[in-house]
Amino acid sequence: MIGCGSIGQAILPLLHRHLTLGPGQIVVLSADEAGRCIAQENGANFIHAHLKPRSFRRILGEHIRPGDLLLNLSVDVSSLDLVRYASENGALYVDTSIEPWPGVFDNPMLDLRQRTNFMIRERALQLSRELGRDAPTAVVDHGANPGLVSHFVKKAMLDLKAALGNPRGTPTCPEEWALLSQELGINLIQISERDTQASDRPKRPGEFVNTWSVDGLVDEAMQPSEISLGTAEKRRPKAAQFHRRGSGTMYLNRPGAATFARSWTPSSGGFQGVLMTHDEVFSIADLLSLRDGADFKYRPTVMYVYHPCDDAVLSMLELEGSGWQPQQHKRRLGPDIVTGMDELGVLLAGHARNAYWYGSQLTIEEARRHVPYANATSIQVVAGALTGIMWAIHNPRRGLVEPDDMDYEFCMAVATPYLGRMVGEFTDWTPLQGRGELFEEMLDVDRPWQLENARARQWRG
Repeated sequence: MIGCGSIGQAILPLLHRHLTLGPGQIVVLSADEAGRCIAQENGANFIHAHLKPRSFRRILGEHIRPGDLLLNLSVDVSSLDLVRYASENGALYVDTSIEPWPGVFDNPMLDLRQRTNFMIRERALQLSRELGRDAPTAVVDHGANPGLVSHFVKKAMLDLKAALGNPRGTPTCPEEWALLSQELGINLIQISERDTQASDRPKRPGEFVNTWSVDGLVDEAMQPSEISLGTAEKRRPKAAQFHRRGSGTMYLNRPGAATFARSWTPSSGGFQGVLMTHDEVFSIADLLSLRDGADFKYRPTVMYVYHPCDDAVLSMLELEGSGWQPQQHKRRLGPDIVTGMDELGVLLAGHARNAYWYGSQLTIEEARRHVPYANATSIQVVAGALTGIMWAIHNPRRGLVEPDDMDYEFCMAVATPYLGRMVGEFTDWTPLQGRGELFEEMLDVDRPWQLENARARQWRG
């Protein structure tokens, strides 16, 4: 295991529930000492090691053997270099996000496109083609989101299929999933997340607070927003650029933390969140696309709308106000959380029933029943990582795969016990609600689920 932060520490005790592991069979390589005690309590061999481009092969060579599994839960270590190394050495691989070496996402010397997740994913797809389909399995992007939300989409589509009386059978290949999505009339899919966890220690000036990796959220906050644009859209966002002709994906000339959109969850109702970049925005849209040559016959708009915990929102506002200079102090919420939950799901919209949300409502109390020192956010990610591990072990020669390539029923069966209450709920809410006359001239009232309506606008005085 590479890295032993919030996710690594939370997954260690759960590994023993799913796998038969003797003392020392888990080796943890970490760039700091934060997780040493928990690793050792769980029978792991903890080694302080800082993987860098010139040293990672030598360090991994001391530990990786054919048949091993490399679990990458780090930041600032190249996922693709680790995938290639694992494949060359006959080892399985799992991560929760595709990470580059340092100096990409937050590098002002690079142009915006070079700092996007689209570019990193393109390299992953190229590596997949190079390794081939019979290479040792490498599951990438399998946390909560990206990861579990791809399976939530499939489950939500089948729920919607039953509600609308669609006669099509359960899809067995990507084209059948895309045809079902088209028949259901899904125009827009939002990965919709509202984190209400709160601490008894409020955020202080000069401090970045979050329920998961502070460095990870800062990177995402400073990257440009990215969207997959669907065929139902009448306009494209201003100051947006397509990554390449025919890709159907675009990036905005704005950091994610300074770009806002509206979404809905069952417990909170309508909310405003930040429009962040995530790899599931591309992979879900690609899975559900139908092409006619170089053009799309059908493609849903896919976007990620995230309202992190309130202290993280304040932290991002402070980050933007300081000219994107990160705060000196960082704090990840854990034992000091006194209330709240992470509500993570997918909102399928534009069809005959307006919108349907499906996902996880995991409270802090339920999360602590699984791992006492974890929080709801980390347990959801751990559920995705565990699922990736179990799927890779059961499917050891599948090459590099994304969540959308995996058996959603298998994955849901592994993950669901850790996700709290699983909820599916229809809603009459649309992004037009509560906008008022001030915004009427800026909205498409006849097509409520157009992207221009979902994006939050600032008041023009």
